[in-house]
Amino acid sequence: MTELTSPFAKPFPGVPVREGAPPLSRPTKEEIAAFPAEAQQLLDQTWTEQASLLDQFNLDWLEGRHVLLAGATGPGLGGALATAILGVGKVASLTLLSRDLKKSLNFETGKVMEAQAEKSGLRFRWLNDGMALEGRPLENLLATLKENGAERVVYFNTVAAALSGLLPGMPSVFVKDVDEEGLFQWQLTPLDEKAIEVTKFVMGEMAVRFPQVLEDNGIAVEASVFADWRGSLDKIGRDPNQREYGRQGAYSTSLYLPKESLQAYTRENYGSGKVVMDIFYPIMRTRALPLIPGGMTMANITDTLMAKEGIRPVRVPELGLGALDRVGKALTEGYDNPFPRLDSHDVPLDEWFYEVVAHLNNNEDSDFYYKRWM
Repeated sequence: MTELTSPFAKPFPGVPVREGAPPLSRPTKEEIAAFPAEAQQLLDQTWTEQASLLDQFNLDWLEGRHVLLAGATGPGLGGALATAILGVGKVASLTLLSRDLKKSLNFETGKVMEAQAEKSGLRFRWLNDGMALEGRPLENLLATLKENGAERVVYFNTVAAALSGLLPGMPSVFVKDVDEEGLFQWQLTPLDEKAIEVTKFVMGEMAVRFPQVLEDNGIAVEASVFADWRGSLDKIGRDPNQREYGRQGAYSTSLYLPKESLQAYTRENYGSGKVVMDIFYPIMRTRALPLIPGGMTMANITDTLMAKEGIRPVRVPELGLGALDRVGKALTEGYDNPFPRLDSHDVPLDEWFYEVVAHLNNNEDSDFYYKRWM
């Protein structure tokens, strides 16, 4: 291998190094006690924002349709989709799949959604035993769909479950991040074979195999809709021989793996008559973002760049409406872009973003002192 030229493949001088990736943390008793109220507030705030924007999007297509959302509790995109569908209230049924710990914000949002649906009379089921291609969880889902009269479903998958690290034989990647102690850099470490397979399977292979499983069991799939981020397209960022190696952080090393399955499946089905969409979103502030090395720092720097350029950020509640609007156009108006972009507002900032991150440092006299950029 030639000498590495990427600034992201070597530690930045004067910035502390930590190996690995952000660990999962257990909520405190105080946080657990606050989750029910926080969940209610989350749904209320999300719907308030969405309701103010409804005249910009067409959600009429939801009327009479059966919608299946995988990974749709909590403050992420799936939660925004569910909140919008519940708020509009036109669907024939809404079924949510999740696998949430009972002492979590996501679980509490599921309970709030359940209560809201019951109050409004909407046919709603929340199944918290995960998504599966066989076995009891699948049997429970099929029984629920048939009970709801859902012979056809619109399937959204927004599951977040992937591991950040290096594939075998790949050089190190260093990702800058910030915590209460200041600026530091993650040195990504190798993933074992099991971790790689999990990363490929849950968000990727299982997600795209699921529509056929439904079809095989008598449930037609009107549309299959997936979630992506443009870092997964940056193949040059995966090449150690290029200066750009590692510029997408963990998306240059492992997080692109499940997205390859989504993109391949979408390409295979284009022109087949099936509605299959892999929608690209900007960086979204969700509960999963802090688990990605440098995730929150990426979001904070991007917000700074957007402010400097006078670009209006598009947040998760609005992105949920945008996704529903595009899917509706595909189902009712012949819209046939298999890779819609809801990130077009911040795409022009990418090259600037890479340079800022490469120069970010701890020197208070520097133009690139980290506190100036977030």
